Amino acid sequence: MPPNHFLVATDLTDRAERALARALDLLPAAGRLTVLHVVPTGLPPELASEHQRSATAFLASRLGLVPQQRAAAIQSIVVTGGAFNTIIAEAIARAADLVVIGNPTTDHYADLFTGSTAERVIRFSDRPVLMVKQAPREHYQRILVAFDGSDGAVRALHVAFALAHDAEFRIVHAWWPPHISLGEIEAARQEIQDENKRLKELIASAARQAVTASGTSAKVTIDLVENNPYLVIANQCSWADLLVMGTHSKGRLASTVSVGKLAGHLLAESPCDVLTSRP
Repeated sequence: MPPNHFLVATDLTDRAERALARALDLLPAAGRLTVLHVVPTGLPPELASEHQRSATAFLASRLGLVPQQRAAAIQSIVVTGGAFNTIIAEAIARAADLVVIGNPTTDHYADLFTGSTAERVIRFSDRPVLMVKQAPREHYQRILVAFDGSDGAVRALHVAFALAHDAEFRIVHAWWPPHISLGEIEAARQEIQDENKRLKELIASAARQAVTASGTSAKVTIDLVENNPYLVIANQCSWADLLVMGTHSKGRLASTVSVGKLAGHLLAESPCDVLTSRP
């Protein structure tokens, strides 16, 4: 089922404003949108109350600019708590289909990105998460899918097709060249060819199912590349306006205990928006 209820987490910065604008752009005609601001715990009572009042008034003013025919499907909430766990809890409690967040910082180095609210939401949320980095100028047109064969990648692919009906999809699977002895080359090559054939069939099947579920006839190309996965994906990000990938898998882009080193770098350094999903 395509995402119909979006939860936008906002810290009231310009980065969060871009996330809200993109969510409004993507929201289906019959969809619902919840805008969430979290007041941090530990503030003095007077300051916490003022923060609550100011944030509530600001969001009401911002959402007052939304066309009247859509306003009834949009609500804002301001709650006190820890940022990332409150976002996750509210997404579950309100049965949101997609969490939308802004770019966490203006610094794109992965070591500074690790541990941010955005990273933790992506790491722990059981809902697909869209990180918005660019101010929306048009609907997504060019979508790059980093496909590692995991359930998370398949789920993210389905969400991407549902969100971008008329986009061009480039699905890429990249892998490191094997480090093997000369005597093992032939057997290894055959094994890689067999695995790539299986993966290409899996990707094609997933793409067909996603296209059918979205009711569109999107243009899809599939590329299998033997090279450094990070370089392959990073080099193609300049073509895309949305990068799609799975996380929390045992595939090449993630691990079971964190977002994954490669995925973390791509999340931090990609110039385009990023859609992620756990299995």
